[in-house]
Amino acid sequence: NNSMTVRVSKPEFNLREKLTELDYSRVPYEKMPAGTIIQVVDHKANDHPTTNSTSYSDIAGTFFDIYPKFSTSKIFVSWDFGTEHNGVINGLAFRVRRKIDDGSGTLLKTQDQFSYPTQTGWGAGAGGVNITYIDAPNSIGKLTYYLQWSIESSGTMYINYNDGSNKDGIAAQAMEIRQ
Repeated sequence: NNSMTVRVSKPEFNLREKLTELDYSRVPYEKMPAGTIIQVVDHKANDHPTTNSTSYSDIAGTFFDIYPKFSTSKIFVSWDFGTEHNGVINGLAFRVRRKIDDGSGTLLKTQDQFSYPTQTGWGAGAGGVNITYIDAPNSIGKLTYYLQWSIESSGTMYINYNDGSNKDGIAAQAMEIRQ
């Protein structure tokens, strides 16, 4: 019988102990692996924007800033809000835009069309709207994200309809994701 058994033993590894041996109190951003969320910006607004324009215009309450730590990071942005309309708008379109260091805006995404039946008077609107985008701005400057909107026909579109109550009807988030 020529069989031979080899046994290998390793000392126990205690992750908590190894972390306390590090010379910093938390892991530096530079050491974080790809896919790590580096920071989150949370924005809420109780603006009550309206539009009856068939041309794109900025939406009050949707502007917010993030300052990336890495130029190679991706930025995930999202907005959530409720809508309502009055009149015949037929369709509604949104655009996602970004400014770097307060420069001119760059179009990132056009999201249309939310369609509505042709009717007069108050309608249900799109209800809850969620708009998302993953950006690769290649910058560590101040990034300002915001939305624009337009309607297809006459009528008025409302976000966070002003019923007299004080509510944070527009919510937005940005997450910096390490690459």
